[in-house]
Amino acid sequence: MAEHSRHMDIDETEPHASAHPSQPEEPLAYHGQPAAQGSGLFAHQNEIISQLEVDSGRSDNDSSLGSEISSMSTSMRSADYEFRFDHGRRYQSSNDKYHLPNDIQEMDRLELQHLIWLELCGGRYHLAPIERINVAHALDIGCGTGNWAIEFANLHPHVQVVGTDLSPIQPDYIPMNCTFYIDDATHEWSFHQRFDYIHVRALTMGIADWDKLIDQAYQFLQPGGFLELQEFHIPLESPDDSIKEGSALWNWGQKIHRVCGKLGIDSMGSLHHPDRLRRRGFVDVQERHLRCPLGPWAKGQRQKKLGWMGRKDLYEGIEGISKKLFVMMGEGTEAEVDAFLESCKADLMDPAIHPCMPLDVIWGQRPFDS
Repeated sequence: MAEHSRHMDIDETEPHASAHPSQPEEPLAYHGQPAAQGSGLFAHQNEIISQLEVDSGRSDNDSSLGSEISSMSTSMRSADYEFRFDHGRRYQSSNDKYHLPNDIQEMDRLELQHLIWLELCGGRYHLAPIERINVAHALDIGCGTGNWAIEFANLHPHVQVVGTDLSPIQPDYIPMNCTFYIDDATHEWSFHQRFDYIHVRALTMGIADWDKLIDQAYQFLQPGGFLELQEFHIPLESPDDSIKEGSALWNWGQKIHRVCGKLGIDSMGSLHHPDRLRRRGFVDVQERHLRCPLGPWAKGQRQKKLGWMGRKDLYEGIEGISKKLFVMMGEGTEAEVDAFLESCKADLMDPAIHPCMPLDVIWGQRPFDS
């Protein structure tokens, strides 16, 4: 484990190292406007990022990265909705298997996560070839703060876009062709029309029965329509095996996989999605496997900027992702879990450790003759 002073080499805003370094704030060139296809933070590069190489000559104090990342917030509507509060965080109360918070801190993280996905996909809002069909209705399942649905609606004003989520955390001011509903995707769907494109992203830790979700998506697709799943899987990976067995980050991945399993959720479930789609009858099933660096350790300016974003996402989200689950499932007392998560944060800031989040994008088409 590197000394904490080494962690702080990255944070130019802190003159002295602290016992528990904070993830540095970096301003992000984003102003709330939808990006065109192939545009965004790195408009000149629209390739997806599937391979990472450690930059052995890097410095975490790269000043050229100093104006790229910041936290974001959005104006949310108030709704008559029941929440519950645990360990200082706010949660939805309708789905017992979904244990991520839905407070302002989490909404800011979801905004950043949206940008990470967009840039990893080369500025594209979808990898499925939906340009082959006439898309009139699109559905975003688990839409979160609604960024994807809103921006997709702005880019495609002729498409009616519906977004659903467990929590009412979407903004008030949205395009005329975009609608949000509070709904639980694990229950029976009750839409009044079929869709030409269904988009699902980052629901890995909330879905126990993927076969049911995929079956319902198939039923609510028009013949010829596309389903696209954009998911992550845990444990984390490293291209140079620098996440050592027994380290805090290694143990975090094992704990997440174990406690999710006790809830009937497979934290590596996305690796089985291609087979699930084929079994249900989807055709032309394709998959892409992406990697998001967690820290500016990868070669290339684009990869470094994504590394800042990815590390900020997990550094600021690891408590919300883990604490309630770990305490509830017997992985330690609140104090023990807090101490463990601080060790995980220290690993994230250690320049000798090169973690990445593995991401999987899978899509398939409902046959025209179905």
